[in-house]
Amino acid sequence: MAKLFVFGIGGTGSRVIRSLVMLMAAGVKIQNCDKIVPIIIDPDTQNGDMNRTVELLKTYKQIHDKLGRRDEGFFHTDISTLSSIAGDGSSKIRDSFVYDFGGINKPFKDHVGYNQLDIDSQALVDLLFTKENLSNSLDVGFRGSPNVGSVVLNEIIESPEMRFFASNFQAGDRIFFVSSIFGGTGAAGFPLLLKNFKDSRIGLPNAASLNSALTGAMVVLPYFSLEQPAAGVEADFIDSNTFTTKAKDALSYYQHHLNGINAVYYMGDTPDKPLENNPGRASQKNDAHLVELLSALAIVDFMDYTDNDLISNEVYHEFGLREDVDQVQFTHLDQETRDRIAKQLIRFHYFERYYTQHVPDDAQAAYARGVDLMGAIRNEPIFKELDKFLKHPDYGYQSWLRELGRKERTFAALNVSESDFNRMVADKQIETGFLNKGIHQGSFVKELNRASESISDRDAFRATIQAFEVATDKLVEEKLKYA
Repeated sequence: MAKLFVFGIGGTGSRVIRSLVMLMAAGVKIQNCDKIVPIIIDPDTQNGDMNRTVELLKTYKQIHDKLGRRDEGFFHTDISTLSSIAGDGSSKIRDSFVYDFGGINKPFKDHVGYNQLDIDSQALVDLLFTKENLSNSLDVGFRGSPNVGSVVLNEIIESPEMRFFASNFQAGDRIFFVSSIFGGTGAAGFPLLLKNFKDSRIGLPNAASLNSALTGAMVVLPYFSLEQPAAGVEADFIDSNTFTTKAKDALSYYQHHLNGINAVYYMGDTPDKPLENNPGRASQKNDAHLVELLSALAIVDFMDYTDNDLISNEVYHEFGLREDVDQVQFTHLDQETRDRIAKQLIRFHYFERYYTQHVPDDAQAAYARGVDLMGAIRNEPIFKELDKFLKHPDYGYQSWLRELGRKERTFAALNVSESDFNRMVADKQIETGFLNKGIHQGSFVKELNRASESISDRDAFRATIQAFEVATDKLVEEKLKYA
């Protein structure tokens, strides 16, 4: 069973994985692998972006595990923690989607043992790092300083987590990195991990398989800016004016030192209104961004390539819209991207809207009576997990979609506040009249009832999800007629 290991490095890595999970929930297919294993690497253990992604992953996993292994449909892709991939319960590492840094909470100065160095060595360190670098605490990440990150992250190669990862890496597995190029953790972590995985002399288990593994990367260029402190105010902040310079420096380094990679994707955008400047911890929780959603599609694209395609040619990609617009709809995406995600996202959106708005009124409908759906919703914990995935105010689908609509360049393909199913898809609305009501509660119930007749599984959760998969597919094809 081939696995895809996705290393989400830093805050951008976490945010892209959040969008990837939404695509997987909608049923977007990942080819050439049976399991995705996200590994989030961020020393800021309180990072708001990271922690809500972790909670989303946990919720997704519970829903997927309840539904069981399937080849298609909502939540069908297996997303697993690193510790679970051995399959025999022998793992001694923490069962988490996050790399365990062991709670480092000391200044970088103490981490490198600055005070124990001789004068000449201290002078060298002073040349390489600023006073702020040396005094900053590592428990909030590397604050846009990849030189600091490269020192700390270099130590994780010999960690139990990395040795467990390497021990369970098999021929046919693939690796994908997601990181920004203009910060600290991502800019340092991606090239460092790549260098070590591709060095057969490093001493990791299965070094030959790692060295030859098909590897891709999403390199995220600057796409947001941060507020600057008022004049004369001493503040702990990251200077986003340096993002472009850092990106250019990193690209120059990548040009000459990035070896062993099969596919590289680049994504960025002109920053819009500056975000609140939160260097780390729980306050670093940015709204979802279109760039992150499109970056997640790079993972889908990478897995579409066959082994022979990637072995014979290195591929490089940038992403462009069909039109330079601020409100991006499905028609503004290229046809290949639309084919990959449009119908799946529309179907999932219909499911979410109907499930949260109308299912409580359907107690007497055949599809609900057959499995005592209302009783199951009240009593079975898995329905609480589904509610969290769809409606949680911090990380759920509804909040993710709303966040995507708050930027100057928004993802406006689905009308998040629209209750009329005929008006929910921005680029394809259903014309209604006296004889044609389009999609409404009655038509939904009709399709759900019809779908439930062919479902033999009497488990309320599985039967309900299957019924919605069939019903939404029918409605999109026959009522919306989306092409």
